[in-house]
Amino acid sequence: MEESIGSTWTRPTRYVVGIGLAIFGVFLLFISNSVIPLLVVAGLLAFTVRPVISLLHERLRLPYGLVVGLTYLVVLLLLPLAALILLSAIGQALAFVFNLDYERAIDGFTNAVQGWMEGLKAWEIPFGPLDTYVDAIADAVLVALNGASQVAQPEIPPLADLAEQLGSALTVTFGAMAGLVGNIFSSAILLIFVFLSAIYFTLSAARYRDAMVAALPKPYQPEVVALLRRVGHVWVAFFRGQITLMIIIGGVVWLGLTLLGVPGALSLAIIAGLLEVVPNLGPVVATIPAVIVALLQGSTYLPVNNVVLALIVIIFYVIVQQLENSLIVPRVLGEAVELPPLVVMTGVLVGGSVAGILGALLATPVIATGREVLRYLYRKLLGEPPFPPEQLDPVAHRQDVKEQTPIPAPSGAGSDASAATPVEGG
Repeated sequence: MEESIGSTWTRPTRYVVGIGLAIFGVFLLFISNSVIPLLVVAGLLAFTVRPVISLLHERLRLPYGLVVGLTYLVVLLLLPLAALILLSAIGQALAFVFNLDYERAIDGFTNAVQGWMEGLKAWEIPFGPLDTYVDAIADAVLVALNGASQVAQPEIPPLADLAEQLGSALTVTFGAMAGLVGNIFSSAILLIFVFLSAIYFTLSAARYRDAMVAALPKPYQPEVVALLRRVGHVWVAFFRGQITLMIIIGGVVWLGLTLLGVPGALSLAIIAGLLEVVPNLGPVVATIPAVIVALLQGSTYLPVNNVVLALIVIIFYVIVQQLENSLIVPRVLGEAVELPPLVVMTGVLVGGSVAGILGALLATPVIATGREVLRYLYRKLLGEPPFPPEQLDPVAHRQDVKEQTPIPAPSGAGSDASAATPVEGG
């Protein structure tokens, strides 16, 4: 009998090699940490356009590579247009905030507070010590307001100083412009890298996924395919839900602020819609500019003062957020991404501290993905089926069954008991 060439590694050897490969993988991640965010963005782009590519490939019966190229070409052409529309909307919102008549609004607010304090002093409180205490507080507020209104205006500097400052400003401006050109060039290179990586992911993702699944033991393949399907469902639900939430919340905020007569309702609605990308914290941040506008500008037709309008705006935003959390989010995102608010807020803070803006924006789907993986591992540890039978991949399941089904012996031949026993899956 011819002996087989080679030898089987002992268990300590396999452990040493496995640990060495793990250390080498961590080292690769460490030295490529600056590229990982770009690859993540490329993967998200590929994941986003995948449904469109699949739909066009099935409906138009065009070659898959051609559909991928045409889709990314359209995305590349639409990207500047989308950026222009987004920057225009943000510019309008910022212009509205900067063009507010802050001096007149602050004077009106100061006069209103002075009137309240004078009315508070004129109010006779039966309890003497309390009346004295309230009068002292009102006097302190009035003194502070009068002192703020009597601040001296700054003197105009001499013309020579202005010319010197102008020269320094021009030098700084030219330096900033040179840096801006360099940043634009670097950004263009990074954008090309992201697009090429996304195209590669789109063309090769299925092949690598199938290769990864095929490398696993046969009994585990249906479970891994089902797990990948559930993880994909989490990300699809997240992106679809975020776009839907941005549109719904932006429309509701625009309608509510318009009915309240708050100036710049459209700009504030755009801010509220864009901040929906930050779960739980975004709506709170979106409330701040609306309250500031209500305090400074007041309503265009409601007969209420600015402070009352600001309180109404706060109540309106709280109601919108409660309706969003209780009605809109469960229907839009579903159970795939449904997480407790405390978990989401903690994840946003941790993700922001670890991976910046990208980590904060993707904290929710990452946590939901981890939940699916931990749920799978927990059920396997308990010896329970991780998924219902109907969720297992039918192709992989049939292949698994085919591998385990005994081959019947030929007619007239004795059957081998060992061959008739199926191999148990782990």
